[in-house]
Amino acid sequence: MFRDLRERVSAPRRMVAWVLLVLLLVAAAFVLPHMTPHPAVHRAADVILWSALAYGAVRLVSFLLLDPLLSHRQTATPGFARDLIVVALYLVAAGGMLREVLQVSLGQLLGTGAIAAAVVGLSLQEVLGNLFAGISLHLDPAFREGDWVEITGNLRGGPGRETLIGQVEAMTWRTVQLRTENGDMDILPNRVIAQAVVTNLYVPSGLHRRTAKVIVEPRPDLHAAIDRLTRALAGLPHHPPHYPEVVVHSTDMGGAVLEMRFWALGFRHGRQATFQATRLAATVLPREGFRLMGPHGPTPLVAFPEPVPGTALMGDIVRELGLPEHWIEDLRPHLRRRLLAPGEGVIRAGDPGNSLFAVHRGTLQVVRAEERQDPYTGLFWKPLADLGPGQWFGEASLLTGAPRNATVVAATEAEVLELPKEAFEASLKREPELLDRLVDLMERRESQAAEVPLPKEGRRSQWARQVRVWFGLG
Repeated sequence: MFRDLRERVSAPRRMVAWVLLVLLLVAAAFVLPHMTPHPAVHRAADVILWSALAYGAVRLVSFLLLDPLLSHRQTATPGFARDLIVVALYLVAAGGMLREVLQVSLGQLLGTGAIAAAVVGLSLQEVLGNLFAGISLHLDPAFREGDWVEITGNLRGGPGRETLIGQVEAMTWRTVQLRTENGDMDILPNRVIAQAVVTNLYVPSGLHRRTAKVIVEPRPDLHAAIDRLTRALAGLPHHPPHYPEVVVHSTDMGGAVLEMRFWALGFRHGRQATFQATRLAATVLPREGFRLMGPHGPTPLVAFPEPVPGTALMGDIVRELGLPEHWIEDLRPHLRRRLLAPGEGVIRAGDPGNSLFAVHRGTLQVVRAEERQDPYTGLFWKPLADLGPGQWFGEASLLTGAPRNATVVAATEAEVLELPKEAFEASLKREPELLDRLVDLMERRESQAAEVPLPKEGRRSQWARQVRVWFGLG
């Protein structure tokens, strides 16, 4: 029965409506004087005519002058300056009509209306406060539409302070509209925003540090928990030198509070990084034998089986490395299994290393961080290569002690086998002539990774010298 006025009307239909309205006003201005000679009717016709002309002139100035000049202006309140100028033009037009058409003196009008103006001002105190607060937000643009902001203050007029986080959807002369993470639309008066502490959580060209905390039981080897959690957090997308880190923040509930620190580009990226860091902490620490603390004491641990690698598996690794079969028994006692959760870091480019990894189960990825705008502004991993069962990595750090030259992250739940430097030391000192096989391995891997063949002269001797120094072969 009734039309929903929120439905969008087409542009041609709106144009026809405005044309009809203008024609009706002009017709009324010219028809009324011919209907009766009364002066009040003539004065009303003049007011209608001049009002229509003033409205058309203001709209023309807005279309030809204001919109082109202010459309690309990066302000905190897009359109706010235009609205103020338009209101000022309407006031000037109204003043002109009062003086020229109705013969009313503006000075006398303002003088006799001082008491009425005071009454109106007191009654519009809230509205005027929002208006001038909106003007101050416009003149000092601390945020703009699209930014995520954190507002802390007395937002609802009750006791205490509240904190609200949302994305700025619109800013008008009276309110700021925020869309929260839950999709709700919160509308805050400009006066409340001006009196609150506003933190801009989104700066397109800047990084913001975010933190998450977890409480573990105090143990003498707490440094081991920090090292393993730091290694796992290498799976968070990041740019050097803004590496994720873990520090002992304080004590609480009888345990040590570990604070995970990482950098985020934009609010939504920070939220996703916080979720991932919390998940990794709750996965990695209990898996490594560190119990998390809760209100009722430490949480129980779930036992993770650690089967001894079989001879067949060790044989596959030794053959892939080009080593003799009798090294199987030398390496097997040093082989370590590592379980990995999705998104967990294995190694990070630039970190020191002295071990080799072989993928036993799952998929790992060699990655590099890059900035993206979709699905939100933030840092994401760009996969460079996939590593599946039977593939290995980290041989350069194992054989020469060089820093890691790539970042590897678990793409799925995975299991890797780690061979440290100690596994090779005794065997190499017993059979130093096998050094050439390890240099052949490095040369083969280098040729596979390089797009252009590299010159061999001097490279083998340099690698051989590095391996000798690293393993103390003289």
